Amino acid sequence: MTAKFNFIENLEKNYYSHPVVCYFCGKPLSFKKFYSQYETPKKFCSKKCKKLYIKETNDILNTEEEFSSQTEKAIHTFLTLQYPDYIIKHNLKDVYPPYEIDLCVETKEFPIYIEYNGNSSHRSRSHNLEYQINDKIKKIEICQNRQQKMIRLWSNKGLYSRPLVFEESLHKLKDSIKYLIQKNYNYGICIDIVVTFNKNNYNIDILQEKYIN
Repeated sequence: MTAKFNFIENLEKNYYSHPVVCYFCGKPLSFKKFYSQYETPKKFCSKKCKKLYIKETNDILNTEEEFSSQTEKAIHTFLTLQYPDYIIKHNLKDVYPPYEIDLCVETKEFPIYIEYNGNSSHRSRSHNLEYQINDKIKKIEICQNRQQKMIRLWSNKGLYSRPLVFEESLHKLKDSIKYLIQKNYNYGICIDIVVTFNKNNYNIDILQEKYIN
């Protein structure tokens, strides 16, 4: 079930004037079907049509296009709507193997890599340590060694089930992307957007680290 986000509701309002049709049979897709396959170029109205298409064409559909979480899918949707002139990539495995980068905004000047690290309170201590080590390795390689840009969104609790906080965090992400594009620094930068929940409230902090060689 899709959580209620303003940007997804606006997408749905505009959808039915130009609905997407099934890649196999040509039948218009409901918005629910469309959004469930939002990131895939070939969309189908049913599993039957998808199976028939694969059987008739021997096409191997890329399952790596699918997201591992609804949160990353929502971030990708938000970015594609905010930046229709940029290519928004996800699940990047060829940037720094064997590590995977969640998202990338391909601006006209440079790529901006985006990582989402959420719901850390549900991970074990050893799992958290592994995440921290991997995040540090990726940050050093991308920002320090390659002198490129990265934005990391952190949260100690899940954001998808908290639409108001999530949307505020996404707009902080948008502001950070705008900042990097406008400044166009010739050195590496990592911006951390840190969402911290306490008993009755939450805070969103923005941290920045520069890597000047």
